[in-house]
Amino acid sequence: MSPTEGTELAPYVEKASRVELIIRWLYGIVIGLVFFLWELWISVCTAIHFWYILFLGRRSPYFYRQTRRYIAAVANASSYLAYLTDGRPDLTPDLVLYARDAESDVPRSVPSSSARFCVSCGAEMPVMAAFCPKCGASQ
Repeated sequence: MSPTEGTELAPYVEKASRVELIIRWLYGIVIGLVFFLWELWISVCTAIHFWYILFLGRRSPYFYRQTRRYIAAVANASSYLAYLTDGRPDLTPDLVLYARDAESDVPRSVPSSSARFCVSCGAEMPVMAAFCPKCGASQ
């Protein structure tokens, strides 16, 4: 797919508002503070998620949703703050929408406690298996 065939977050518009340019600076300060505090929380979530994956061998749906919401909100505001559009994003983005999108990507099946994951390919396998049934790697 070429860049012109995809749906763009902020399609090119030549006309730009000078008043909106001034408002953007003030609005950017507020958004910047919100995103700074949110990024601190996401950094903590990412550090905890690292250890969660290391010890349990799977991702946490909670930490996944938290990070996905942040990334979606930043992407929503970035086109405005980078002077690509005059369409001002909401100060409170629709986090319910982001949560629904994130939840739809989280697998609904939870691996049983009698399963483990291959150290090579990550496939689920029986606890007592010496070799991965998918890639054949020794455990």
